[in-house]
Amino acid sequence: MWVPMKDPSIKIFNTAKRSDIREDSVSNRTPSHIKPGKVAAPYKVFMPEKLLDPHRLFGGSYGLCSYRLYSFQATKIFMIDVLVHTVGLYFFAKGFLLSRRVLEKSSACSRPLLPGFPRYESPHLQSTQSGCWMPRSFDKAVILVIDALRYDFAVPPAPQSSGKDAYQPFHNALTILHEKATQEPQNAVLFPFIADPPTTTLQRLKGLTTGTLPTFIEAGANFAGSALLEDNLVTQLQNAGKRLVHLGDDTWTKLFPSQFLPNLSRAYDSFLVADLHTVDQGVEEHLIPLINHHQDEWDVIFGHFLGVDHVGHRFGPAHPEMSKKLKDMDRVITDVVNSIDENTLLVVLGDHGMDKHGNHGGETEDEVQATLWMYTQRRYFGHLLVHPQELASYLNKSAVYQIDIVPTLSLLLGIPIPFNSLGSPIKEAFLGAAGDNWGQLVRAYMLSFAQIERFHQEYSIAEENARHAEEHNHTNFLRYIPGEELDFQDQEILKTLYHELCDYQGKILQRYKSIWVQFNMAHIIEGLVILLSGAVALLLRVCAWDQCNLIPSASSRTIKMGTAAFIAIYLIHIAIVKPEKSRMSDGVIVGATMSSITLFICQFHLFGIIRVSTKSQMPTSWDIMAIALTILLSIGFASNSYTVWENQTVLTFLATFGICTILMSNRTLDRRKNMLGALLSISFMVLVRMVSLSPYCREEQLPSCVTTYHRLGNTMGWRLLIPYLIAILIPMATRIAFGSDLISQDLGVWAWFHIGMPMALCFNTVYWSLDSANRIGWLEGRHSNMLSKWLHIFFSQSTLVIAIAGSGMALTSKWTTIMNPVRYNMIITTFVLVISIWVSSPMGGGSLSILYFQILSLRKLLNHSRNYTIGPTIAAFLGTLHFFSTGHNATLSSIQWEAAYILSHDLSYPWSPLLVILNTFAGPIVAAFLIPLIITRDGNTRGMHPVAKSYAIHVLVYSVWALSAAVWASVLRRHLMLYAIFCPRFLMAGALLLIIDVIAIIISLITAVNTK
Repeated sequence: MWVPMKDPSIKIFNTAKRSDIREDSVSNRTPSHIKPGKVAAPYKVFMPEKLLDPHRLFGGSYGLCSYRLYSFQATKIFMIDVLVHTVGLYFFAKGFLLSRRVLEKSSACSRPLLPGFPRYESPHLQSTQSGCWMPRSFDKAVILVIDALRYDFAVPPAPQSSGKDAYQPFHNALTILHEKATQEPQNAVLFPFIADPPTTTLQRLKGLTTGTLPTFIEAGANFAGSALLEDNLVTQLQNAGKRLVHLGDDTWTKLFPSQFLPNLSRAYDSFLVADLHTVDQGVEEHLIPLINHHQDEWDVIFGHFLGVDHVGHRFGPAHPEMSKKLKDMDRVITDVVNSIDENTLLVVLGDHGMDKHGNHGGETEDEVQATLWMYTQRRYFGHLLVHPQELASYLNKSAVYQIDIVPTLSLLLGIPIPFNSLGSPIKEAFLGAAGDNWGQLVRAYMLSFAQIERFHQEYSIAEENARHAEEHNHTNFLRYIPGEELDFQDQEILKTLYHELCDYQGKILQRYKSIWVQFNMAHIIEGLVILLSGAVALLLRVCAWDQCNLIPSASSRTIKMGTAAFIAIYLIHIAIVKPEKSRMSDGVIVGATMSSITLFICQFHLFGIIRVSTKSQMPTSWDIMAIALTILLSIGFASNSYTVWENQTVLTFLATFGICTILMSNRTLDRRKNMLGALLSISFMVLVRMVSLSPYCREEQLPSCVTTYHRLGNTMGWRLLIPYLIAILIPMATRIAFGSDLISQDLGVWAWFHIGMPMALCFNTVYWSLDSANRIGWLEGRHSNMLSKWLHIFFSQSTLVIAIAGSGMALTSKWTTIMNPVRYNMIITTFVLVISIWVSSPMGGGSLSILYFQILSLRKLLNHSRNYTIGPTIAAFLGTLHFFSTGHNATLSSIQWEAAYILSHDLSYPWSPLLVILNTFAGPIVAAFLIPLIITRDGNTRGMHPVAKSYAIHVLVYSVWALSAAVWASVLRRHLMLYAIFCPRFLMAGALLLIIDVIAIIISLITAVNTK
């Protein structure tokens, strides 16, 4: 035992009896060469025999230092960790998650597109009265957005289709789009409408109105839309004097707060997923009267229906409710078709699609393939020479990008193309009804080309990496113009020019897609270095955890080293990051973080302490297993296959641990203990296997995986029995595992374990039973809707109130003020378990219950082990396993947004986001809170020192995984599956690391506050 000298926190032991003292000869008991702040050289001291055990150093009522001081110091260490991890993740994300520069310039009729660019139109066209840049084709427009309108919702199934293309409930429900496009091809056109991921509604609306591409980091703003400042279609319409009306999704009013007529517009809350009809009925109620009776009061109507998207989120696409909703949309579109005149353009489009579960994150073809349908009462649209019988097949193959709608609508309505648009006009809208108006088509493409070229010139000035984009110049296309006058009668020249313009615009679009995936390697390296340094510092601290003073006062030497590290890191940051791309504060943050880590490592000469400690105590087999499992999973993040099948990898590792516990259970002479250990090991493995029986498969796992997990809102049949089993088994298991610890005369403690917790679980059971009954239709009737809403709110909120009140009474009782770590943490962990079950679906709650039983088995398996490494490591693996088993994957589309409405039918901030977070990470959160039950031993009333160390190991495991996910994501940043696999896994790892950091702070802080 090495004791820091001249530290005021050290107490001299003079109360021990002589029989408890072991005397060894010593020399130079207080060496003169020891300086303050340093560690004494190896020497012996008079010390009680039982205190020489490092695992009991802080375990008795008397110890080398105040236990409360120790607990507060552990809290400070975890606070330092969360700051270091936050800074590291911030800088890595800043360099890795893509963003683009937004140009604030805007297009105008009076401004020439390019200097010297030929004008083929009359001068009077440079106004909004008859058209800007090009004569307008329509005076009015009705633009209807049907959220999540997937393309196959609008077309009939293919003949003799099978598999996923076989007949589904959504087929032949929305028929008018395909019928009009095939029967009246000059009046209507239908296309697959390809969205650029991510396919969140806010990003899609930005793309549909600006014509630009989204970047990954913008997806996080899907629930916090703010006014759109860059040039866009809506603002250009307003500038042209158009009277705009909005009906439906309130996201439009957040993006365009002042562009719509307030007396005619109607906005509805877009996040009430459980409400399938209110928004759609509101749009329909106002849309038809506006067209029929108020046609002189508006020029463009934007209607946004949400019912299809909400049905998908709640039931999935293959559900009878989807057929009903699509038939409603068919009826509304038919009414609009019969109401508009020849000067009005009708556009029906989907902003994105959905996968087979009703989610949309932008990873699969079904999620990015939406529908575009344009209709007019007059013969207007043209097609290239196609036989009428081949028209349907031609339309299916003629997919258009969503950004193409921006220049198309701009030119059709006679307004300038928004400045940032990279889209190309849709050719069918400019070919003419006969399909031979090549002159008008080339005019449209030359205007679009000029706009893209102007954007490229401005963007090249702002961004250096755009300067070497396609080196085409607009003069390349003027070689066909003798005397600056293009012969619009020469069909061959026009066709050649059209194809060259298409080729150029396609190349420039691809070039900017590659530009906007440029990574800032300086920030990526800084983030990785900070994460690596933080992990190393935490590892060193774990190895030296048994030091009395966890955070010693800094010596002058360590302060000098920290200052030198700050200056060096700051100068390196300035050298590798260009000043115009990095704020000075970034360098200060990086320098301060790295200097703090340096200071932390240098204090107490941690390397010397670890060298001595490793000589005195070699790693055990459990230590080696914990290290090996952690590293093996980290290496797996380098492979897309291992990352996709991570749930099976974790399952294999836990099964390996179970086999090892069976082998280790045979080492004692007590046959009864051996038999009990073997039974517990087998039960642990059986529970692991049970969890694997309900997977929620991601797209990349198909067809090798079959989803049997039913999410929120899709729980039917025998799965309704799961909440009832939970309400019975969890209280029973708690009483069996902690029977002697639950004996108390205190009313609050007794009430929580015998009344409060069982009652909360029973109320949760009733809540989910009513929810499922409502979805099945058992509560249909005149008053069922109101009754269902009231009962949902009552039982859901009652579950929360009972859990908070019951556990609060138990925690503040006199009984828990006696610092028994087993009893105190039982209250905290059971409260967290109940709340996590409450926010999860019945199958998710069943998975969390299995996690609880596994932790109880693990507690008994490790009850007589003096190793504190394997427990928190296996807890991290169990948390990861139950992240997947609760219906989640490392994908954006697997987030269960329905959890936001468990407490109320309306969104409430910040509670709704917190509920979604708790639902998503319920497995790791519950596993982390259950760690004290694994570590604290029966009969040990002062065993919280190992708990603090175990949380440090738990945090270290997650930090290694986060570092590994970040490293491999950066190394594989050009991988085809970067945004489908590696980037979401990094986001998951980073979020989990910060959550575990916070849990460690909470537990250590509660322990410190309640320690006498």
